[in-house]
Amino acid sequence: MVLAASRIGHIGNLSGRRGVFTHKTTPEVLMPAPVTRFRSIHPIRLRTLLGLLGLVLTLVALTGCSGNGLEDSGTSGAVAPGFGESPQDMSAPDEAVEGGGGGLPENAPAGGAALTEQIVRTGDLAVDVDDITAAANRITAVVDAAGGSIGLDQRYGEAKDGSADLVLRVPPERFDDLLETVSDLGEELSRSVAAQDVSTAVADVDARVESLRNSVTRLLALGAQAVSVSDLITIEAELSTRQAELESLQAQQREFSDQISLATLSVSLTASSEPESDDTGFLASLADGWNGLLDSGRGLISLLGLLLPWLALLAVLALPLWFVVRRRRAASVPADAVSEPVASARGRQPE
Repeated sequence: MVLAASRIGHIGNLSGRRGVFTHKTTPEVLMPAPVTRFRSIHPIRLRTLLGLLGLVLTLVALTGCSGNGLEDSGTSGAVAPGFGESPQDMSAPDEAVEGGGGGLPENAPAGGAALTEQIVRTGDLAVDVDDITAAANRITAVVDAAGGSIGLDQRYGEAKDGSADLVLRVPPERFDDLLETVSDLGEELSRSVAAQDVSTAVADVDARVESLRNSVTRLLALGAQAVSVSDLITIEAELSTRQAELESLQAQQREFSDQISLATLSVSLTASSEPESDDTGFLASLADGWNGLLDSGRGLISLLGLLLPWLALLAVLALPLWFVVRRRRAASVPADAVSEPVASARGRQPE
């Protein structure tokens, strides 16, 4: 009891002192300074706060890494990446290749890389020969022996007085030999040979074809994963455009390959009769007269042959008429003979 009373009294004294202190002290004096309050924090509580702060930072870092991982998985996962954006946006890198501007394609040769040399050889040759048929047959045999082909063979007129046009395709390494062989068939009238480097054009077409193939493959994958009708229609329209462009470039590829693998030589053959001699003098005049006589004889014979059928027809029609006229003349001869003696006898009677 005494202990309880002493405690109660101590509490009363403390309350009285606190009341007096509160009454006598201003609020500014009661506010503790921040530094004094921080210093009064217990060390255990400080370690706890630091641990919580580190935990929060760790959670934030883990959240960022998981977000990046989700983005990567969304790009390369099974779900098509084209349904949050239009297929045109996804194929934007390919449009630079198709349009020819905005940079080189991915698989284009690097700036320092050397291109493979691609040469297209062509030529034109005109030759005057003695016999068109023999010269054309000789050229055909040479081309076949060289492993080439005849692209065109047109012949006009006669063998000794005509012309022919041929287009020859041979491997490039046999082009020069063929050129000299054709030239030796007669008198060379003209020659034109050209060699065009198409290495850059071939590399550009190859790069565009490869890029469009990759684009078509991606569009086919998107079409297989389309989840809406609108996405499917858009992808099919873009796919049709890309496939048409790809087919056009592939045709250019084949054309380049054909021109590079076989050189082209266009040959024009002509054959004309020998010109007439311009010699003058007695012998030349005699020869001209003899030739004129022969020509006249041939002309008369031709005229006779032309008139002979008509003469035969006239003979058939005139022969009966000739017989009729002859018979009438024969019948009139006796009557004249009788009438003449009678007339003479009457003239002799006396008067």
